[in-house]
Amino acid sequence: MVMEAESDKISFFKQYFSVIILAANIIVFIWQIMDPTGQMHIEAAFVPADFFDGKNLWTLFSSMFMHGDIVHIIMNMWFFFVVTDNCEHAMGHILFLFTYIVAGLFGSLLHALSTIIIPVWGPFLADIPSLGASGAIFGLMGVYLILYSGNKFYLPSSTGMTMRKVSAGYFIITYFIAELTYALVSLMDPFSLGSTAHFAHVGGFIAGAIIAGIFKAVKGESYKKKKKS
Repeated sequence: MVMEAESDKISFFKQYFSVIILAANIIVFIWQIMDPTGQMHIEAAFVPADFFDGKNLWTLFSSMFMHGDIVHIIMNMWFFFVVTDNCEHAMGHILFLFTYIVAGLFGSLLHALSTIIIPVWGPFLADIPSLGASGAIFGLMGVYLILYSGNKFYLPSSTGMTMRKVSAGYFIITYFIAELTYALVSLMDPFSLGSTAHFAHVGGFIAGAIIAGIFKAVKGESYKKKKKS
């Protein structure tokens, strides 16, 4: 798993919305696994076909806090934990929350749009529920890229036995290019890469990067001078 290579002395537990979002995801997952039908409360997931019919629009929001299984939530919440404290500390609590939600919503909307443009299988895919915090978290990756690209991450080596240090910018750009490639491939062969909604990742990343770009254009580098604790 990826982790920050150096302590930035920013306390995660003082980034209040980050703590609330992490807790909300865990609570919702517990609620899901307690579903007596064993369906993980799939009725609260986002279904593109319903969206285009103007139905269950609330699932645009609820689906952002849901996960498909234990591996899904652990992977998402770990990376959320790695990047979120820097993002909320830099942007401030309210703008951070706005960015997180907008990135999640934009990710779901781009995923829905992709089901229109995918030939043949689009209508079928539009009926498949999607869920997960990945779109919003990719939005935070976009924020981190714009604001902290020079930070360092540790990544597992190819053998998995050691860790190597890379810049956050290198890791995030590489990851985004991979997701964009997967998304484009899915336009022609949507089942070749599994069931991941890659366009949701792309959409969330773009939204987060745009908001962070505007923030940095207005604030300059002043966010790096904020008191850390």
